[in-house]
Amino acid sequence: MAQPPATTPPADLFRRLRIKSRQIMLLDALDAHRNLRRAAAAIHTTQPAATTLLQQLEEGLGVPLFERHARGMEPTLYGEVMIRYARSVLHDFEHAGDEMAALVAGQAGLVRIGTVMGAMPVLLTEALARFKDGHPRVRVTLQVDTSDLLIPALVRGDLDVALGRLPDQFEGGELEIETMEGEAMAVVARPGHALFDRADLQVADLVAETWILHPTGSPMRRRIEQALQEASMAPPPDIVETSSILATTALLESTDMVSVVPLDVARHYANYGMLAILPVELPISMAKLGILTRKQKDLSPAVRAFLRTLQECSAERTAAGR
Repeated sequence: MAQPPATTPPADLFRRLRIKSRQIMLLDALDAHRNLRRAAAAIHTTQPAATTLLQQLEEGLGVPLFERHARGMEPTLYGEVMIRYARSVLHDFEHAGDEMAALVAGQAGLVRIGTVMGAMPVLLTEALARFKDGHPRVRVTLQVDTSDLLIPALVRGDLDVALGRLPDQFEGGELEIETMEGEAMAVVARPGHALFDRADLQVADLVAETWILHPTGSPMRRRIEQALQEASMAPPPDIVETSSILATTALLESTDMVSVVPLDVARHYANYGMLAILPVELPISMAKLGILTRKQKDLSPAVRAFLRTLQECSAERTAAGR
């Protein structure tokens, strides 16, 4: 695979190059098919025309973007960079259509939010209620998921803003990050669980229980496993994995399973009698939450207005010690 050149391309290279939309589409198709004939068909052009588009792009950049082999084409290091940005451009144009459709329908913009479960019951609910009071015609979409899924979705351009946990040594090169305080966590079970009758309950007393935990690899799961190790307790052998709070609360209500959820979430469901907080503390320090947006991305007025509201609510909660 070709290596980067010793000299740096001029800063205004891409303005002078005037990359065509067909070339962007061709890069994406070549990544998908790794064959020039099939890529040309995918963008509804001929193979000679696709060859010309690629040659013009490589000559303008002064570097090879693909290596040609008998069995197909493989992107060079330069090609991988261009494919990544081409895919981002195409994603942005797809979502531009969604935003324009919202405007045509009489709405005043579109805000696509991703959030982890812990931010939902209090912080994000407060921010969304306040935002919609002032912007009733803005369409809002909301995705609740784990950080390991939200952050890639934000980088791809499928979200405008995300509230996520930042993994240790996280390097968000493509992201703007405004960190907030970490979340307190609680061990929960159904009301009336036999564990509530035990005096001086310890973490080690829970080893024989069935645990409901986030999927392997998620920041929350890693922190919980770390906390169990610090309590001299091996990871529980009996585990149900899910990131769904609906699945978690349903299982807790009808079984003797236990789980670990953010304290705000635990209090929310405890208020409705759906679960109860066990009198035991995990030696756990959850990763801090962050308000995440993409760098070098012009945010719409609606997204900027939502971010201001979210930042105001976060500052108020911090000032109030919540």
